[in-house]
Amino acid sequence: MIKEEIKNLIRQACLKLGFPVEEIALEHPENVEHGDYSTNVALVLAKQLNRNPQKIAEEIRGRILNTKYKILDTSIEKVEVAAPGFINFSLPKEYLLQELLRIVKQKNKYGSGEGNKKIIIEYSSPNIAKAFGIGHLRSTIIGQAIYNLYKFLGYKCIGINYPGDWGTPHGKILYQLYAKKLKGKTAKDQKKILDSLTVEDLEALYVSFHAELNTNPAIEEDAREWFRRLEHNDAQVRGLWKTTREISLQEFKRIYDLLDVRIDYLIGESFFEDKMARIVQLFRDKNLAKESEGALIVPFPNDELPPAMLLKSDGGTTYFTRDLANMQYRVKRWKPDMIIIETGVEQTLHFQQVFLAAKLAGITDNETLKHIAHGLYRNKGGKFSTRKGQTIHLEEVLKDAIERAESIIGASETGRDLSSKEQQEVAKAVGIGGIKYNDLVQHPSGDIVFDWD
Repeated sequence: MIKEEIKNLIRQACLKLGFPVEEIALEHPENVEHGDYSTNVALVLAKQLNRNPQKIAEEIRGRILNTKYKILDTSIEKVEVAAPGFINFSLPKEYLLQELLRIVKQKNKYGSGEGNKKIIIEYSSPNIAKAFGIGHLRSTIIGQAIYNLYKFLGYKCIGINYPGDWGTPHGKILYQLYAKKLKGKTAKDQKKILDSLTVEDLEALYVSFHAELNTNPAIEEDAREWFRRLEHNDAQVRGLWKTTREISLQEFKRIYDLLDVRIDYLIGESFFEDKMARIVQLFRDKNLAKESEGALIVPFPNDELPPAMLLKSDGGTTYFTRDLANMQYRVKRWKPDMIIIETGVEQTLHFQQVFLAAKLAGITDNETLKHIAHGLYRNKGGKFSTRKGQTIHLEEVLKDAIERAESIIGASETGRDLSSKEQQEVAKAVGIGGIKYNDLVQHPSGDIVFDWD
């Protein structure tokens, strides 16, 4: 790639001049008169060295031109310095023409790679017993884009959907489901209720639990007890949990079909239920965990990060424990070169703790671990909250976008020549494509304020 070759020219020139250079930014100038590529490396160096950026740029340019690189004869027409210290590179028309011919010949394979590295990308990962909310849209869209890009570049990609189907929140839903809908009913009536349950019903139970908690705080302990029963394989609780999970997974599949998203593996938190004891024992054996107020925590060397909780005081596992078991499983099963986890920015500290703890315990070694953190969808008043009943269901947004696109298409000259079915297909592609584009065109780390009535 010409871009990487130009970066290498700049890097080699800086090294020979004794300039401390790490990252080299190379961009397309907005003004075509400034060439095809431009770098601000001299401006960055000027701040570090307290020197004139234009003089540094001239030195780098001179070093590049005075070194006999083949690329200067075949692919670069001019190297120029522009105030206040940019270095601009112009490519000859012959080179650009050859690239156009390659694009015509290779079509949608142009720019693809043939790498042999293996990469795991975890994304989407909604919570069961809740409708697929707008909050999980970003991880789904951004994660799929990351997957597609790495696959295009030649990586062997393994996409994993890691839904939240374990933990204390499920104790709340299961407790509320039994207390409000099933308690005192016959087995036959209970079956009818469970058969008719929807994911919206389950979400409503979660909201009602937190509303009741304000006046009856004792139910918090009831919910913890229900999760303990789930962890100890209580037949009644396990049966209810399986029902709520299946209802949720069917809902997720419907939304993924609408989004045209396909993820290679669905492996929820519950999969690691029988694998967490080994993680706890591993940290005990390596003296990486210690007791603290009845809980088992992992302190980090030199207080680099706040301690993370491995076991709660009641012996229950945590999200941290499950993610370590998850990491161990992935490394052993797939032996990846890189693991990327795409979630919201609020989990940044959590993954710093997981990555460091995994390294300390020898769960990971040379694997590259990355957390790509996206900003949140927010309403004008702040963050959406399912427990407060303040959320927007993703399906509502998708349907609204499709309906708006369909009304525009139907009113257009082209739309009038399409059948009703064709209009619907185009509207779906345009509406959902517009939502994806709106997300991907923005920097993933920034929040998106959602103003939708």
